[in-house]
Formats: sequence, structure tokens, C-alpha cells
Amino acid sequence: MIDPYFFRWNQIGFPKNLHGILLPENIKVYMLSSSCSKNDIFLYRDRSEFSLSSSRDDADVIRLFTQLASKLEQCLILNEIFDFYDSSELHRAHTTKVEGKDEQVYRIRKASIRLYLVFIGDAMVLFRLAPKRKDKIDTSEKMIIDERVKAIFKYPTESNDFLVRLL
Repeated sequence: MIDPYFFRWNQIGFPKNLHGILLPENIKVYMLSSSCSKNDIFLYRDRSEFSLSSSRDDADVIRLFTQLASKLEQCLILNEIFDFYDSSELHRAHTTKVEGKDEQVYRIRKASIRLYLVFIGDAMVLFRLAPKRKDKIDTSEKMIIDERVKAIFKYPTESNDFLVRLL
């Protein structure tokens, strides 16, 4: 199982051509990583693995994150994000069972790019970036999503173990 670490989301343009973003202090957005190295942030790995050949897809990745940052800037609390997206852009995509409890997985779409995320209290965790291949999530994609969601919830969010993993 993945031993999770969490980096505060504060840049767009990964893994290269990074430029900073500034979110309101009360909006906490993290990216899941398998180590304390930024190179192991799953979004970065996902982005390089699917190596988009289309310049349109490349631009859509940047647009997706720029749009998310813009919408989060308008939120007073994190849950207001649902007010700024319509249900075709941000919606429940999957449910992962973690220790007998259902954890909702959400997806933001931009053209053929999908960003998967979960909410933990007043924080959002971004954990998967993938191109859309089919309308339904296939079995291998569900396995990746489930593994990462279970890693996110490995440590109780109110515990010191979870807090030391915020980098």
C-alpha cells in the first residue's frame, strides 16, 4: 500500500513550466504523493505517463487547473466549489470503500482530461489525472483510484501522523 504524503497545491504547469498560484488561506488543496519528493506526486507522474501528443490536450490540462484555481478563489468555504461548476464539469465519479465506510470520489473534466479528487473535512486532495478513454471507468482505472483513495485515508485526518505528512 502507498504510504501517503501531501503537498499543498500552489503551482500550475507541472511537471515543467511551473508558475505559482495563490489560494485563499481558508482553502486547503493538497496533492497526493508516494514520498516526500515532489517528483513522486501522482499528478506529475500521471501527466508524464499519458504523454499527451495533442497540443489541445496539453492546453486542456493547464486550463483545467487554471479554472479550478480561479473557482476556488471565489469560495469562502471549500464546499462552495459545487456552486461554481455545473454537474457535467464536477460530479461524483466513484465510491471507494475504506474500512467499511464509503468515500466519495469526484471528478472534474475539461475536454478529454479528468482530475479525480476527494474531500477530507475542509480540505481537497487531488490524486489522479487521466485522459478520458471511455464513458465508464474501467476496472484497471478503478483499481488505481481505489488504491490512491485508501492511501489518502490511511491515517486518521485528525491524527498527528496525518499532519506530519503534510509537506
